[in-house]
Amino acid sequence: MHYSKIISLALILMLSACGGGGSTTPPTTTTPTTTVSGKATAPAGTVALLEQKSTLLAALDFVVGTAGAAITGLQPVTGASVELIRIDDNGAQVGAVLASTVTSITGDYSLALPTGVSLAGNLVVRITGTSSATMSAMVVDQAVNITPASQFVLDKFVNDPNLVLADLAINEVVALRGKVDEFDLAATGDLATMLAQLEADVGQFVDNQVAVIGATPDDGTASALVAGNWNIVEMGLGMGDDDKIQYGTFFNDVYATVIGIADGGNGALTITGGDLLIDVSNNYSVDNSGLSTNTSIYSEVNITSEGDSFPATIDANGVISVPSPFEEELETVDLMVDMDGPDYGWRYPPSTILGHPVANNNAYVINNISPIVRYETTDTNMDGVKDAIDPNARAGDEVFMDFTLLLKQGSGMSTASINGDYGVVALNINLDSTTTTGIFDSTVGLWNFNAGSVTVGANDQDVQKITRTVTSLTNVTLTPAQFTEPSAQESFLYSVSPTGVVALDTAGDNLQGYANANGSIMAFVDSESTGSPVTNINNEMLVIVKLGTAMASSLNGTTYKLFPMLVGMEPGGFSEIASLSKGTAVFNVGATTATIDGAERGFSRGTDVAQVKALVAISEPAELFTVNSIGSNGAVSMSTSETTLKGFVSADSNLLIMRVYSSDTDTSGFKNIGLLIGVKQ
Repeated sequence: MHYSKIISLALILMLSACGGGGSTTPPTTTTPTTTVSGKATAPAGTVALLEQKSTLLAALDFVVGTAGAAITGLQPVTGASVELIRIDDNGAQVGAVLASTVTSITGDYSLALPTGVSLAGNLVVRITGTSSATMSAMVVDQAVNITPASQFVLDKFVNDPNLVLADLAINEVVALRGKVDEFDLAATGDLATMLAQLEADVGQFVDNQVAVIGATPDDGTASALVAGNWNIVEMGLGMGDDDKIQYGTFFNDVYATVIGIADGGNGALTITGGDLLIDVSNNYSVDNSGLSTNTSIYSEVNITSEGDSFPATIDANGVISVPSPFEEELETVDLMVDMDGPDYGWRYPPSTILGHPVANNNAYVINNISPIVRYETTDTNMDGVKDAIDPNARAGDEVFMDFTLLLKQGSGMSTASINGDYGVVALNINLDSTTTTGIFDSTVGLWNFNAGSVTVGANDQDVQKITRTVTSLTNVTLTPAQFTEPSAQESFLYSVSPTGVVALDTAGDNLQGYANANGSIMAFVDSESTGSPVTNINNEMLVIVKLGTAMASSLNGTTYKLFPMLVGMEPGGFSEIASLSKGTAVFNVGATTATIDGAERGFSRGTDVAQVKALVAISEPAELFTVNSIGSNGAVSMSTSETTLKGFVSADSNLLIMRVYSSDTDTSGFKNIGLLIGVKQ
């Protein structure tokens, strides 16, 4: 085949389309038009669904080649129909097509906005293929690339029932879209999987940004109320992998510190770090790259407080928004030992952390997901020391999920500030590298605080435990157990500082945490390790709420926003960390049932050394839980055939704290365990 003839034919066709000869018609004055242009790219497995190539274009594509795509693995969509349309707030087309064109052999397109049509959140460019497959982007800028990320962002805005697309501030949408594009996401073979990966990696960030864009601005009232000193109590879970060897890491961290929030007026806040109570990072690693599988534990204790300050905002509903830009960080090394510099660096995607207020309780709840990409490093100035990330040497992924409470400090507090019956929900994680065993247990209990002494009645604590024993990467034994404790009544001492620091002396074990200003909520974290080097770590988090006395009807017709943190596992070696996107629990009138809705969000892997993958949020109907009991003190139990939730509703009914546990006792099936907080809406 003579490709020169094909190219010549293409040139002829293009020239004939332009017309020939000059014109003697004098120029006329016209109104400048706005041109929208960009590139259409998609995963390789999706391109064929979107393309409408002619034989000529296919041949030209082969000869000329295609331009590189912005996101690794994406390919240009050539010869696809591009239509400019308006959509309603549900994403459906409104009216006729406003303008149209076709993408070039490099996936590029350009079209002019018709007279009277301006950039807007409800203006969309859509590519459609011969199979009716589509991909779209919001036209909020003159440069509009049509990619899985643009479709993902559009879907997020459409799925928010509180937004009017035509009223969106286009500069904020442009900024959000740019931040999503900054994240280095490797494309997969099809659009559905690509969108699922986007949901896991940046879904929470986009959800939070959409919520911020649609929120009612604060007039200064909320920012003034939130000013003061706050305590943070946090437990984190995470997973890491390696792109080159069979290596995996399970992260489990605990953290507690003080922050100051300063009122900048009209919703502007400044957050400053303060005294550190505890900061322990633990990595349980499995290496299968050699002749045998090895496990190890790395534990790091930080004793230095960070006094950094950073901006935040608060809206009229009291929701705090803390933005973080795209960042890079290099491994810290001693150049006297590692003379060639750090081996790894990390890229952190942009994020927006939202703090959700608990009414009347001087408390906030945060459930945040942080995906991070690890890279090898390179020497950019040829001095023998690696000084920068090599973007072409991706080394692996690290993903984290944080379960956080913010509790406002009190003043003049004492043991009398914490008095009466309190409900306790605890999560304990124990990992041992010598026995390749993990113990995940959660306790739901009743404690009575009175004048410096805590009493726990006999059998007042219900414990559910899963022991995960690994004999090979794909042979894992899950042993569930349930029991009550203590066998006889126990007592231990507690003290309360003027600002609400609570110290517990449980059988000689000193545990420190925080209470909020009115003593209605407390939270504790603790970490212990043994061995040198460390061979066993034990991390624990406790959430405690003040109980009422006439709570049997307190959940009637109520709705709670849910914030869970779960660990899941299977005997074949599969494991996951998970939360819920837009999770809610709606109790019926009479509170005999509760409908729990929301899409699963998080990460999983097939074995302890497999690649970390996004949990695919499958569209499923909401689950109907049967409310088994609501005690007069606020003790709550509810279940389906697969899952049991057990815990407490606070005395003012503003907060639910619950343990999540698999109801099935079959050791061959999937198991999960974790904590859940519900905030009344």
